[in-house]
Amino acid sequence: MALTFAHGSDGSVTMPSGDFNASLNTWSCSLVRATTVVTGFGDTGARRRASGVLDLTGSAGGTMKYGDANSKPTGIVGSSGSAAMTLKVQASSSLQFDAIITGTDMSVTQDGESTVTFNFEMDDSDGPTVAWVVS
Repeated sequence: MALTFAHGSDGSVTMPSGDFNASLNTWSCSLVRATTVVTGFGDTGARRRASGVLDLTGSAGGTMKYGDANSKPTGIVGSSGSAAMTLKVQASSSLQFDAIITGTDMSVTQDGESTVTFNFEMDDSDGPTVAWVVS
């Protein structure tokens, strides 16, 4: 069976509700499983044991929007609770999880760019729900 390449233009991100007023056009994430060194006396090489806990961190960014009193793109000043977030590679391939927005980066340049990046960390004891197209 031939594999199909995923195109970034098919992706999307759904942010938790709040002050995330931006035209988002990029996202990235890292899935990490912590390890512990369990090397003991008499071992001749390092031994590691992976924990069962999976973590997901990342960011989503794009161009800032404005227009009314409630359009600030500063998600960090909104609710501090976690809410559902979805990262899509394409329509049938996604990661869904609860996340906390941990920071907001903003940048404005003389040539006209005005970007915003929302940093997030997973807050989901079940880990992410992964949907992946198989055909």
